[in-house]
Amino acid sequence: MSSTTLKPVTPPPPSPSPSATESESTARPLPPILGKLLSGTFWLALRTPLQALTAFWSVPLMIGAFGQGEFGAYRFAWGLGFFQFLLEFGMSSALQREVSDRWTRGDRGGVDRAITCGTLFYAAIALVQSLVLLVIAYGVMPYSKFSGNDYSLIVKLLWIQILTSPSYGIGVVVSSILQAARRYEVLPRYEFLIVAVRFVVLIGGIALGAGLLTIVIAQTVVSIALSFGPALWVIRREVDYRPKFVRVGLRDFKGLAQLSVFMFLIQLSVVLADKIDTTILGFVLEAPAKAVSAYTAVSSPFLQLRQMGWTLAYFVMPAVASLAAAGDREGLDRVTYDGARLHSAFVLSIGVMAFLYAGPFLELWIGSQFPGEIPELTHLMRLFLVATIPLLVAVHVQVCTGLGKLAVVAVAAIAGAVVNLPVSYFLTIQLGVAGVIWGTVLTTLFSNLLVPVIYTFRVLDVKPRVYLRRTLLAPAMGASVMVVTSLLLQGTGFSADPNSANSVMRLVPLASHLCLAGLAFVAGYTLIPAGRSDLKRVLSRLRMPETPA
Repeated sequence: MSSTTLKPVTPPPPSPSPSATESESTARPLPPILGKLLSGTFWLALRTPLQALTAFWSVPLMIGAFGQGEFGAYRFAWGLGFFQFLLEFGMSSALQREVSDRWTRGDRGGVDRAITCGTLFYAAIALVQSLVLLVIAYGVMPYSKFSGNDYSLIVKLLWIQILTSPSYGIGVVVSSILQAARRYEVLPRYEFLIVAVRFVVLIGGIALGAGLLTIVIAQTVVSIALSFGPALWVIRREVDYRPKFVRVGLRDFKGLAQLSVFMFLIQLSVVLADKIDTTILGFVLEAPAKAVSAYTAVSSPFLQLRQMGWTLAYFVMPAVASLAAAGDREGLDRVTYDGARLHSAFVLSIGVMAFLYAGPFLELWIGSQFPGEIPELTHLMRLFLVATIPLLVAVHVQVCTGLGKLAVVAVAAIAGAVVNLPVSYFLTIQLGVAGVIWGTVLTTLFSNLLVPVIYTFRVLDVKPRVYLRRTLLAPAMGASVMVVTSLLLQGTGFSADPNSANSVMRLVPLASHLCLAGLAFVAGYTLIPAGRSDLKRVLSRLRMPETPA
């Protein structure tokens, strides 16, 4: 690691007074960070596929129970939650980093100031969001095409969002405290439970004949109770901390603003990139509805993998802020190389598996909707999956974020999103749907891979040979064994293509291939000593309960 990575990311706190010193001497010690980081990421890894599965399964259940009209009204109202994403302006990342940094330095006054700033900011955002939703409910909806029960349901769902709008900001503040105290596993553990319970509430509500609004209210209550109840108990009883709201000024907000702006640019680049593609298809092609449907199908695996990759790298930033504040060079080194290895293993295993079995997957999923078009869609899906390669440096980007060095990555991301527009427009005219995908892939590989690799490797002083040996070797070996195994299975005549009229039996070939491919990846991964060590650590999380901090 370069010495620049260990420079203080915020000014050190002033010398504590005698009373503060006495208080610090009785404070509970911070638990080991890397073990807790692995625990939190482990629970995220369990929650993410469960969340994707229940979300996928919920759609046909809700349509079957409530009809397309009521379900469409629900999706419309809940889709307006994107305002929260835009109004957040990247403050959550800035707050988490600042609180982790101050907490590790023992600057509880700085922690209180950061939490006060965050609370005030999110209170203002909740108010603005509520006003926007009120305008939509009573100023915009009367001009919409919705009517009757669907219209009434949308207004009621908007009121649920208005009444619960402060919960997002409270969640960010609570998670910032837990991450600063290195209790990364608390929220993901209960979020895993929330996903399961929400799905049970949906199934139970449908079975009991409850209305959609009743089910949504019950799911909302469950989410809030299981999110905040245990978390606040841990903060008070185990972390032994009570937030104090203190007087803050413009200087305190300025300390959060810079990183917040850069994170907002990255978030905006994602929104622009995702919306630009479908907009271009709608204005350029003669049959836009069919083109957008095809694009949605082949882009969904990319979007899911991207979201999973970002989610699993979520805890890296606050952990790095804590390590940097403590001057822990060895910990930063392990996150940069070993943490990236675990993350790369996930990205490569799922990404390569999706690439290999794109055809059978699409045939099972949308074969009846696109008869005779699956071979072409398979090519497009594989092309789109190339855009997931930048996830291999997601951990390094998060490390730089934790160190407060994000400007180049943010500017490159927003520049790539802007350039994507003319490039995709030109290529779509020439190639159709494939053109808009090529535009996304080309700009993504430059702005989200090449620039971040050059910048983050320089900032973190990553040695290419060490990175290849220590980080990429084990995942690459696992991916290689997976590819060979898949080719051998195909060569023996055991195809993954669905070849049965029975809906359940159609799943068996692909499911068998995926299981064998996953086992092959693990076998190849553990051929490397670092991979065997990773597997032992993951299995230990399954076998043994965590020791209390």
